[in-house]
Amino acid sequence: KGTGSMLGSLHRRRTPWMQDVKMPEFDAKTLAESVDAQVEFLETMVDPGIALITGVGTPERLERESAGKPMEDLVFKIVGKLNQHPVRSTTYGVMRKTAESAKQGADYDMTNPLSMHTDHSVYQGTPGYLQFLYQAEGSVRSKVCDGLALAEYVREHHPEAYKLLTTVEMTHSSRNTLYTREGAPRSVYDQSTAPAPFELVHTHPIIQLDADGHVEKVVQSETKRGVCALPYDVYEPFMEAYELWTQLCEDERFIKHFDWPEGTCVVTNNYRTLHGRASVPPGMNRTMAFGYLNKILVENRYRLLKQLQTEQAEPSMDHRWLTRVPNQVLEKLTSAVE
Repeated sequence: KGTGSMLGSLHRRRTPWMQDVKMPEFDAKTLAESVDAQVEFLETMVDPGIALITGVGTPERLERESAGKPMEDLVFKIVGKLNQHPVRSTTYGVMRKTAESAKQGADYDMTNPLSMHTDHSVYQGTPGYLQFLYQAEGSVRSKVCDGLALAEYVREHHPEAYKLLTTVEMTHSSRNTLYTREGAPRSVYDQSTAPAPFELVHTHPIIQLDADGHVEKVVQSETKRGVCALPYDVYEPFMEAYELWTQLCEDERFIKHFDWPEGTCVVTNNYRTLHGRASVPPGMNRTMAFGYLNKILVENRYRLLKQLQTEQAEPSMDHRWLTRVPNQVLEKLTSAVE
C-alpha cells in the first residue's frame, strides 16, 4: 500500500538490543567502493541501527569549513549529500571541547552532561533519519541505547504507560540563534553579533507507531521539551509514564558503552537509537563533526543499490526491468535473484 519501502520487511523484523550488543563495524574505503558493502550498511542502519565506520581518517585542517570534510565526502559516496541546515553554511555542524564552543549553548558544551536523547526532536517530521558523528580529533568513550528495546519493555511490563506514551502528544520546541546570517557559529551570549533566528516546533507522541502498530520512531529530548498542551484528565498518569520512560533511558541494562577512536564515525538510526554525551579524558582535545540524512534519500539510495546488485548477479535483469516499478514489486524481483 502506498509508496512503501524496500527496507520495510527488514524494519518489521527488527530485534531489540541491550547493553551487550556488538556494534557492527565497516571500513571506510570498502564502503566508498563496494555496492555490496553499502547495501549491508544501510540494512544495518535499520537493524540494529548502530555502526562504527573505521578508517575515515582525520581532516587536513580543523577549521570549521574543513573539520567535517572526510565525513561529508564519505557519506556522499555511500548515500548522497548531507541535509542542509536552515542557516549554517556547512552541511555538517562542529563541536569542540573549548570554552568558545560552549558559548553556543548547553548542547555544544562538552562539560555539560546530556540525558539520552534523539536529535532533531524539535524538527517536525524528524528530518534527520541517519545521524553521522565523526571524531575528527581526540579519542573518547560514548554510549547509545535502543529506543525499540525501551518501547518493547514498556509495552510488556507497563501496558497502560505504553498506551499513554504512544497516544498522548508532547511538544518539543526551540528558537535557534546559534548562527549568524553568514552561517557562522555565534555565542548565544554575544549581543554584538546578530543571529539569524528561526523557530522550530514538533508535537508528537514519544513513541510513534505505524499503521500496523509497530514502533516507527522514538522522539526523546528532555532538554528540548517545551510547554505541552496535555489534557487535564491524563496529565498525572502521563507524567508518571514519562518519568518511567526517562528513567529507563538512563538504565544501564539498556545502555551500550563503547570506545570511539579518532578518525572514526559513529552512525545511528535517529528514529530508533538514543545517544548521550561522550566522556572526554582530561587534557584531551576534541573536535567532533555531525550531519544527517533524510529517510527518503536513504530509502531511494537503497532501492538503487538493490537494482545494481541484481543487475550484477543477473545481467538480463537490467534497468529496463528494474526501474519505474513500485517498491513492492521491486523487492520481489530483487529477492528472487539473491
